[in-house]
Amino acid sequence: MTSTSDGPAPPGGLIVLNRDECLGLLGTTGVGRIAFVGPSGPVIHPVNYLVDEGTIVLRTSPYTMLGEHSVGQVAFEVDELDEWMSRGWSVLITGRSAPIDDPDEAIAIRRRGLLHPWAEGQRNLFVRITPVEISGRRIS
Repeated sequence: MTSTSDGPAPPGGLIVLNRDECLGLLGTTGVGRIAFVGPSGPVIHPVNYLVDEGTIVLRTSPYTMLGEHSVGQVAFEVDELDEWMSRGWSVLITGRSAPIDDPDEAIAIRRRGLLHPWAEGQRNLFVRITPVEISGRRIS
């Protein structure tokens, strides 16, 4: 059974989230997955990120697979799932990624101190994902 977020869903019901709800949920966690096309086909990497005025910003190294394929179409997914309770939510963004080339913008993001990569090594390439489509679902 599918319903919109305008009303409660019955137990086990699927709720389709609107854009504002999806953007709100993006800000509740800092780890997601980015999907892009690598040299051998589709690749999915876990990344930490921040939400910046409706876009997603992440850090990587220019020498990683993600860094080398930082321009193009991508998908980005964030979720929170509770297997025990059979409930959770998922937000999917499709859009375009591109390096942040403006040094002042990169410095401003770095100064905010909100985006600390978990992976070792220098992560001095900031990548911005600009959404084209945003969708989400909640199961209760």
